[in-house]
Amino acid sequence: MTKPVALSTTVWGKGPRRALLLHGLTSAGSTWWRLADDLAEAGFTIVAPDLRAHGTSPAGDSLSIESHRDDVLLLGGGWDLLVGHSLGGAIAAAAMAADPTFAARVVLEDPAIDSDVTARFLASFPEPSLHPTIEAIAAEHPNWDPHDVELKVEALLQCGPEVSERTMKDASPWDTWPAVLAMPVPLLLLGADPVDGSLVTAANGAEAVAANANIEFVLVDGAGHSMHRDAYDRYWQLMRGFLER
Repeated sequence: MTKPVALSTTVWGKGPRRALLLHGLTSAGSTWWRLADDLAEAGFTIVAPDLRAHGTSPAGDSLSIESHRDDVLLLGGGWDLLVGHSLGGAIAAAAMAADPTFAARVVLEDPAIDSDVTARFLASFPEPSLHPTIEAIAAEHPNWDPHDVELKVEALLQCGPEVSERTMKDASPWDTWPAVLAMPVPLLLLGADPVDGSLVTAANGAEAVAANANIEFVLVDGAGHSMHRDAYDRYWQLMRGFLER
């Protein structure tokens, strides 16, 4: 069993409700800036940690889902909203399985749920560059806000190209789907447009909705894996509707 590490965090807002945002592989807490701004206006205090080996957080001795989960649990429970993207979605599901009271509502944005699917998904992307540039990331993601591009480049430089390889090794097997299906609180499960590659398919969504009345599934047409960057207006519309229900 690995020892939890203290995560660096970025905080927005001063509202009475509390939201915890967990980023994806090779990102950082700061990359949630746009969602955090809107949640702050909606009355939330938002905490977005840099996961271990990302941003300015320590690397620790393992990048397993369990290690990430234990780091996140150290941030305390009782969150009104928990959001996880990709790797962060797997961690969020694991945290809820460990503590069903950890959050009152959960949003999982194309979470990593299965080893084979995750391995194929990551293999479809170019090898991470030793020297990522704004020009290269902007060309790869033409629909992103320029600030998203800047923050992604910064995050890539902070974690380095070895983090993806270590994560695939340490996190295997990625088996968080049972935790998703057993979600004890309202869950908005978001799948990316399959044309752009998705970790959660329409078939997964149908299975989840049939298995658990707490789960709502939306396949976000026209948005890729990072839908909070690819199609933010649609993403926020779905998030706001979920929070108001």
